[in-house]
Amino acid sequence: MPLLVTGTCERHIFGLTPGERLERQLAGMPGLRLVVHASAVISEGTLQWLEQNPGVALLAPSGKRLAIATSNGTADRDALDSAGQTVTAGSSGYFNRKLRRREPLFGLSLDEVHPEELHQVLFDSVYKGVTDIVTKYVWPRPAYLATRALASWRIAPNSVTAVGIACMLLAALMFARGQIAVGLAFAWLMTFLDTVDGKLARVTVQSSPIGNRLDHWTDIVHPPIWWLCLAYGIVRKEGHTDLVTYAAVLMLGSYLLGRIVEVVFKLALGFNQFIWEPFDARFRLVIARRNTILLIVTAGLLTGLLLESFVAAAGWSLMSAVLQLVRLGQGWGRRPIASFLSEREDASLAVSRPPASSIIR
Repeated sequence: MPLLVTGTCERHIFGLTPGERLERQLAGMPGLRLVVHASAVISEGTLQWLEQNPGVALLAPSGKRLAIATSNGTADRDALDSAGQTVTAGSSGYFNRKLRRREPLFGLSLDEVHPEELHQVLFDSVYKGVTDIVTKYVWPRPAYLATRALASWRIAPNSVTAVGIACMLLAALMFARGQIAVGLAFAWLMTFLDTVDGKLARVTVQSSPIGNRLDHWTDIVHPPIWWLCLAYGIVRKEGHTDLVTYAAVLMLGSYLLGRIVEVVFKLALGFNQFIWEPFDARFRLVIARRNTILLIVTAGLLTGLLLESFVAAAGWSLMSAVLQLVRLGQGWGRRPIASFLSEREDASLAVSRPPASSIIR
């Protein structure tokens, strides 16, 4: 039996009891044998840490014993209470490569924390640390509200992704027809749903290979389609065919170069380019990717400078790609290099986020 639950808990978090949530998490971790209290809410990364450290009991900040991984292949009901080695949630950190950030061990008892508070804490724990300026500073609060509502309605993340893809296609169509304002509205809605579907999948533990691939490849493919359709729409709306054509070619070429550099950096140097040094994480906020381009074009539409904004976006795309290429060269010349967020050799480095105990009142 991979999961042995002790005690009881009838509270729910994002529509699931802690036990249901753990069952979903362990479905993707077939080697883990866990003894856990029924009220325990634990992050995926922390479960992986427990699997790598069998016999160490995870404690809530209050000292309550939450979970332990057993090393003998079976879950022993007494293992949690009798464990001599313990670690308190928030006291030790690890590098979450998927979310591009360092984070503490995460474990709380739903009996000790109000579900309203834990909803926000859990949502924050699945948010990427290195991303663009809109995703980092504009979307978190509305995405949290949308995620809570969708979870309570039992809406599947893949359904949200499907609606996002429909918005993506409508945005392209509106751009091509010269209805730029309507296209931007659909485009921004798509980018918002692109944030929500991943968070919904993580907090409800419904990530799937199909959903991950669909989301990943959609993110890569649709920006150049948008910019081509936008260029065509601007020509229909304002003319200046040659200037728009040159800008579109420059934008698409720069996007392709930037993507290639990012892949080469990761393959050659071992990690995502934007988590190398703090400069790279700050650069990721404003790099010429989808949301940044949308910001520039939206500002241009609102100020009556649509053509100029498209040309400016093309110029910033070129500068971004060149800077990425420069950073690749610098990394190659200084190899071996390591991410400023990585654990390096010490699994207990100080974490950048406050421990869980500091957010419980």
